[in-house]
Amino acid sequence: MNSKAEKNKSAFADTLLLLISVVMLLAGVSAYYYYQDLAITPIRVAALIVVTLVASWVAAQSEKGGAFFRFLKDSDIERRKVVWPTHQEAVQTSLMVIVVVIIISLFLSAVDWMLGASVRSLLSGGS
Repeated sequence: MNSKAEKNKSAFADTLLLLISVVMLLAGVSAYYYYQDLAITPIRVAALIVVTLVASWVAAQSEKGGAFFRFLKDSDIERRKVVWPTHQEAVQTSLMVIVVVIIISLFLSAVDWMLGASVRSLLSGGS
């Protein structure tokens, strides 16, 4: 019973943290546009970046926000493991694809021509 109450409290706290971060973001964007005549753009951009970072930190304190940021970190780790092909490998692979596409298109056009000729032959009565 006690763990159920803690889960409800934790879920409420997570929801509250996420709601606070969304409100902070909305307030930051609203302030950015509200003060467009009063403050120069670099100051407004810097303030919006700061508000975004603070809102992200608040969201990261929740369970779902923490899981999201762990996902982003793990995705970056996996992205770094990707081995990109060299220029020569990319050119060779592209040329191979072009050659195969040409060969298959010629084959399919030949099959289409033969089937068309046989259908015309059947429809004309063999003459």
